[in-house]
Amino acid sequence: MTAEQGAGGEPRVGPRIGAASKAGRKAFKGFGPKGYRIRMMEPGEAQQLLAIERRAEATLIALGKTKLSDAPKPSIGEFVRFLVEHEVFVAEEKRSGEAVGFVAARDLGELYWISELSVDPDHQRRGIGRSLVSAVLERARWFQHRAVGLTTYGDIPVGAPFYRRLGFAAVPDADCPPWLHERKRAETPPGSLGATRSVMIRWL
Repeated sequence: MTAEQGAGGEPRVGPRIGAASKAGRKAFKGFGPKGYRIRMMEPGEAQQLLAIERRAEATLIALGKTKLSDAPKPSIGEFVRFLVEHEVFVAEEKRSGEAVGFVAARDLGELYWISELSVDPDHQRRGIGRSLVSAVLERARWFQHRAVGLTTYGDIPVGAPFYRRLGFAAVPDADCPPWLHERKRAETPPGSLGATRSVMIRWL
């Protein structure tokens, strides 16, 4: 898949990732909370999803993750390259048709891996994050993955406590294979302590 230029020169994700089409919109029918739907990403949404990511990051900073404010911010080009490497599930408000959250996940063999989950602060606490994770779990089951994994903060409510309620369990460092240690290191923001990050797994 390639990053293309949309209207006004905006980078646009091409069809392999997303072009939600009718199938992409129907695949997760009924997964969204009232007033929202879950679908696959559509072309031209990269800029909007990046804005959601940055607004959601502000919530983490307010919860004490102040080092995030100093971390380098991805450019739109870098963000598009990130999206290219993932399957992207989007939460859309039915009334406005606007994207309000997304989760990016990818196939790592036996594990289906959640790399990012972001929900616009104006739409949080409505079950959107839970619905997005449910869509990821369903997709993982379709393709017979053994488990879904991720790393997250262990010390804030929207981190490990949230995922525990969805059936994820923390994996002790001593039980993590080298590649999981490397993934945890790569997903720990600059300036943050690795000890504040947890590897979590949900077996299917």
